[in-house]
Amino acid sequence: MKFLTLLLRNVGRNKIRTVLTALAVVVLVAIYTLASAVTDTINHLVGSHASQSRLMVLEKWVVPSQFPIRYVPKIADVDGVADWTVWHFYAGLLDDAGTRGAGIATRMENLREMHPGLEELDPRLIKAMQRERTGALVGQRILDQMNWQVGQRFRVMSFTHLNKDLEFKIVGTLPGDVWAHNFFFRDDYYQEACDDKDNVAIMWLQVADEQNGKRVAAEVEQMFANSPAKVRVETESAGVARFAGRTNTIVSIINFVVAVLLIDMVIVLANSINMTVRERRSEMAIFKILGFQPSFILAMVIGEAVLIGALGGIIGAGTTYGISLLNAADQLPVRMSFLLQFPIPAKFLLHGLVVGASVGLIGSAIPAAHAQRVGVAEAFSRVG
Repeated sequence: MKFLTLLLRNVGRNKIRTVLTALAVVVLVAIYTLASAVTDTINHLVGSHASQSRLMVLEKWVVPSQFPIRYVPKIADVDGVADWTVWHFYAGLLDDAGTRGAGIATRMENLREMHPGLEELDPRLIKAMQRERTGALVGQRILDQMNWQVGQRFRVMSFTHLNKDLEFKIVGTLPGDVWAHNFFFRDDYYQEACDDKDNVAIMWLQVADEQNGKRVAAEVEQMFANSPAKVRVETESAGVARFAGRTNTIVSIINFVVAVLLIDMVIVLANSINMTVRERRSEMAIFKILGFQPSFILAMVIGEAVLIGALGGIIGAGTTYGISLLNAADQLPVRMSFLLQFPIPAKFLLHGLVVGASVGLIGSAIPAAHAQRVGVAEAFSRVG
């Protein structure tokens, strides 16, 4: 109890320096939280799409992929294909401000079964989509960003299909985070409205297991080996690995920035504590005269730094988390699309606390070691 009382008294005695140090930690932890949220979201998206029993059929040489739709029934009839679906991509602007949206036209009858993350989709929404030709199931992030409600209509000014601006009616919301930035609609509506009945972008196949998938992949590739439009078949996990390879550079850069921020936080705290120790050498000497052991002085200096770091960490993480919540609820003067794409999870509140306290511990190690070695005669020789 005496130690805690002295600790709080010393922190309060150096108000200006404490506030400035805590403020520096607040800013750095806030930036750290934003950067970490980006890598956390990317890793989550990559990890949520990884299966050896789902095969992806693409055009072998053309990017973006596009192969004849007449291939589809032939591929679907291959022995070992348990289920299948197709994708057509459709993207454009959702408003005059330039907000972008990405749509996927696909089969509705097996939407839940063929798309990881949609297992909890209400079957009644599938039936509603089958009734509503222009229906769309929209991700929650898009609804939040655009302040849309189920039942209303929206129009997409397409930049992937020029002069093919389609209108949709929101039938329901896509569950979870995997498809939060997308919307699904009927492939027959896409084919008719975009006058694109001859091609498909991607075909997805469901097989029993990895071994069966290898056989099916080889058979499908061989089937069109002599065709003008050859296809490539790979597992979903292989496709994810390719995507991860492209994003690794981005993630590595962000991780480097995070590491630099952590080093900066340690340096800021270490400098501040060093200055405090120099100014309080006489006080340290008095503690020794009063019988306090060097270990007490060591613990006091480290305790102050950990307390300041933890306080700054929780405030920094809490601030970004609060702004993210307000932004999602459209309660800010300006809507920040970045925070809609990379929202701050609640778990980063604990991260901020731990990071701030850890930085305080590391940054105070050397200054605290110097503080406990303060000599009584040396300290008082500087007075007067």
